[in-house]
Amino acid sequence: MSEVAPPPLRIDKPGIYTMAELDYHADPVAAAPSLSRSIAQVIIEASPAHAYAQHPRLGGKAPTGPASGDDDMDVGTAAHALFLEGENKIVRMPYTAYRSNEAKAARNEVLAAGLIPLKPPQYDAAMYVVEALEHFRNRTGLFTKGKPEQTLIWDEGDLWCRCRVDWLPDDPAAPLLDLKTTGGLATVSGWGKTCWQFGADLQGAMYPRGCEFLRGEAPDGVLFVVVENDRPCAIRVFGLDPVAIEVGHAKAAAARAVWVQCLRAQQWPGYPLEPEWLMPPPWIVRQWEEAKIGGIGRAVEDTAFIEKLIRLGTWGG
Repeated sequence: MSEVAPPPLRIDKPGIYTMAELDYHADPVAAAPSLSRSIAQVIIEASPAHAYAQHPRLGGKAPTGPASGDDDMDVGTAAHALFLEGENKIVRMPYTAYRSNEAKAARNEVLAAGLIPLKPPQYDAAMYVVEALEHFRNRTGLFTKGKPEQTLIWDEGDLWCRCRVDWLPDDPAAPLLDLKTTGGLATVSGWGKTCWQFGADLQGAMYPRGCEFLRGEAPDGVLFVVVENDRPCAIRVFGLDPVAIEVGHAKAAAARAVWVQCLRAQQWPGYPLEPEWLMPPPWIVRQWEEAKIGGIGRAVEDTAFIEKLIRLGTWGG
């Protein structure tokens, strides 16, 4: 007989909970599908239809395991669990690639157990990251007084929201900590672009809001602790400028309003049908101005000049 899957976890009251990551991503809120940072970002950047298609209680599916198949992401996930929770989800695989049937079968067995298979270089990288983070903790005192991986569920009256905080400090006024790993450099210019892709501004608005609902006091923002996957596994700490937080609050308010309206109407519209006009980015304008100087502008009104350029095989004339 096949094993019967346990019923999904359901939470019927606001609070701060410790639960498995998969239970969180399956949305455990009993009253109604809840709004998370990731779904709010989909609403803002795409449409309600996309949010519906991705939400695990609506048209989407929750993840079934911690491994993603991406080497950098899996290094980060493994180090994240080992450092924050002391939970070793890593299996060091004896393969540098999964080409043979034997290697694929071994990898699939590890995945089925809910663990993360890492090839030797990635396994070593995860251990280096954890070592660097432990040194960072000893030097700074961060990640010491509080609890890891706390799920916050709160009721705003017309909607339920949830978030999962990497490190929730015991002091309600202390900043929340979010641990990120990166396959690149933890530079202001590099990671400064990456953070907007995962919605750091929305996170900086929504997570403290949830804390204020549940603890009666908003924390002093969110600090992003970013560690590089490659040696020397350097670490930097980033906060968000007040302007970024203001933008995040505006986005979150818009996402909440859309979410409530769509849930009530049970309608999830996609992109607008009206034409939308595209403005050229500054680099296109700059490129055209430079091209005019180089001769293209002259060619518009001079057919003989066009013929010359074609004959020479260049627009440089």
